[in-house]
Amino acid sequence: MVFKKEDKFPEFENPRAFDKEDCLSCRILGSTAFVALGGYTYFSGMQQLRAQQKAIELSRSKYKYGSRQLGILSLSATLVGLGVYRMFI
Repeated sequence: MVFKKEDKFPEFENPRAFDKEDCLSCRILGSTAFVALGGYTYFSGMQQLRAQQKAIELSRSKYKYGSRQLGILSLSATLVGLGVYRMFI
């Protein structure tokens, strides 16, 4: 199918054409995936961080143990927040 410059796309003329609601099962599955990914990120990241704690404290990096914990916590909290947002909004 070849489109010419004069062809119109009705979906793009109305900006609300793509505003469609998801079905309930799609919202549940999507939000569960985000929440589960956030939980996995937290527990897996903290476990790996605890395993490397001694090496991190002895390293000369400016990112010490606390800042790495904060990074893992903020990433997992963001994913859980996206899951809650996906479910209710």
